[in-house]
Amino acid sequence: MSVLLSEDRGAVRILTLNRPEKRNAFDVVLASALTDALARAGADDAVRAVVVTGNGPYFTAGVDVNVFVGMAQGGDLSQLVRLHEPIRDCTKPVIAAVQGPSVGMGVTLLPHFDMVYAAEHATFMVPFMRLGLGVEFAGSFHLTRTLGLARTKELVLRGKPIDAATAERWNLVTRIFPGESLLPNVLEIASDIAAQPAGAVKDARSVLGKGLETLEAEAALAEENRILSSRYGSPENVEAVMAFLSRKK
Repeated sequence: MSVLLSEDRGAVRILTLNRPEKRNAFDVVLASALTDALARAGADDAVRAVVVTGNGPYFTAGVDVNVFVGMAQGGDLSQLVRLHEPIRDCTKPVIAAVQGPSVGMGVTLLPHFDMVYAAEHATFMVPFMRLGLGVEFAGSFHLTRTLGLARTKELVLRGKPIDAATAERWNLVTRIFPGESLLPNVLEIASDIAAQPAGAVKDARSVLGKGLETLEAEAALAEENRILSSRYGSPENVEAVMAFLSRKK
């Protein structure tokens, strides 16, 4: 049985974590499969957006406990501990559809997605303190900028789950939907994005991401102007403007 399922719905590729018997906990095999699948999606011109979700009640229970044994034995865990990188580096928008509880790295990975949508019954918990661990995936940078410092401290230091409504209010989640309509709604959003000019989407994702991580407003403005200068008069720009003008007529 494959630990990761892949299905195309038009220009949207759905990647489904498929270890329901392990609550979709990540081990090296699943992390490697997701890394490879994101790379393939990025290289496939027919794919314009990617949705990551889980099979079964859980989105993911975080790290498989057997991974800690691998750490003690000196195993190669690089693809697991750097799993945020293929999500951020994918050349296509990557959207999380959190259909159930998300734990540990399942939470700290979320700021690296372009958008995060969740079922109303989903919960989010970071149990690092009770395990004697700390934050990961540059969470001290991304979580504090997404949630704010005090909310990040509550999430991490308290180690208790928050519900989907709280996660939405704290900006961890973009929007919540009833459980049965989560995936249809996410696919509609992903399809809308997939219908946009691919080059423009790629550049917009790049500049928005850099803007979040740039401390200097002037540096962000310079990067925006650099991209805009390359977009004006591009084939995509001309095609989109001509289509718009023809619709107005």
